[in-house]
Amino acid sequence: MENAINLIIYKDYIEYYKDILCVYFYVKVGMLIKILLGFRNLKLGNFMTIESKREHYKDLMQRMNNAHNNKYYLEASWFAYTVLEDRLLSALRQSGGATYANFKPIKMLGKKMQEIRLRKANDQLLAVYFNDALMDKIHAWKEKRNDLTHAMADGTKTMTEIDRAAYLLSMDGKKLVKDTSNAARLLKKNREKVTA
Repeated sequence: MENAINLIIYKDYIEYYKDILCVYFYVKVGMLIKILLGFRNLKLGNFMTIESKREHYKDLMQRMNNAHNNKYYLEASWFAYTVLEDRLLSALRQSGGATYANFKPIKMLGKKMQEIRLRKANDQLLAVYFNDALMDKIHAWKEKRNDLTHAMADGTKTMTEIDRAAYLLSMDGKKLVKDTSNAARLLKKNREKVTA
């Protein structure tokens, strides 16, 4: 009789824990689905949809152009830097992902450029569109921007020299953004043709 009672008690425990396990499994599967959806969106860039990403890019371009046209050259250069980073991220996503092999995100512009240069050895399309000439122009522009920032901080240039350098930086940045955006667009377009 005692064995029968123990069996009934164990059966109740089994039913109870079975329900808990079902809920646990349901929660875990739900979390897995959310994680997978998150990874899908990471390809679009920081959980942005394609449409919101497109709008963000258009807004950055418009702000860069407006700042330049209104003679806010430092601000225009800031926006140009942001768009360049965005376009390099696009190239990285098209060539294996915007992370290092250990899945850490590539954050700095120089590090993005370095990773693209490394990947070009094994990626012909990337090498065509992000060729050495373009990468050298991006590097030179980035260095001019950094030099101007330091000159402003340490006072090694007059305000007239800073204004002139900011104007040139903005002009060069607009051209470089156009070239880099075209390279990223062509890379994506032709990557889709190759993988289709």
